[in-house]
Amino acid sequence: MRSLVAAAAVLWLGGGLSCTHWSPVPEPVPAPPEATTSPPQIPTPAARVASRFARFQTGLAPFEIREVSRVIVEESRRNGFDWELILAVIETESSFNNFARSSVGALGLMQIMPATGRMLADELGIAWSGAETLFDPVVNVRLGTRYLAVLHAKYETWDAALAAYNWGPGAIDRRLRNGRDLPSLYARAVYARVGQQTGL
Repeated sequence: MRSLVAAAAVLWLGGGLSCTHWSPVPEPVPAPPEATTSPPQIPTPAARVASRFARFQTGLAPFEIREVSRVIVEESRRNGFDWELILAVIETESSFNNFARSSVGALGLMQIMPATGRMLADELGIAWSGAETLFDPVVNVRLGTRYLAVLHAKYETWDAALAAYNWGPGAIDRRLRNGRDLPSLYARAVYARVGQQTGL
């Protein structure tokens, strides 16, 4: 009996017996998974072009706007300048109206004269079915963008190239031969729509 009491005393003093309620240490609760949020989607260049078309009465169906927007981006890359310049020319020339017709006979988004359009179509291997071809928005943009590139290669500055796009290269050549200043009103209107105040 004495040995039992001694053993109990040892357990008591050693902490083996306790009157306190024992509870296991709780395992840490895992944190809820962090909410995964996708980064905001940056619109593609073609989507940004299409959004510009959407601000205007274009006369085009949505699928035509998507297609011409894609072509504007492609042609700007192919010809080595920014698609914003093409949009600025389109806005200045036709306010994005695909069926615009000027008093001198220029047609379509980029207001191309039929004779110029036919020459460029022959160069690019694009089928030409008369002046109405210029109301095909994809063809109009391909021809107009090519024309801008040709004029820039010829004159080497955007001030002169844009003046020639508006006045015709013959008129600009005569002014340059005679030492006259380039007309600048049209180029300034285009630059303002690109968001620039000076030449590209």
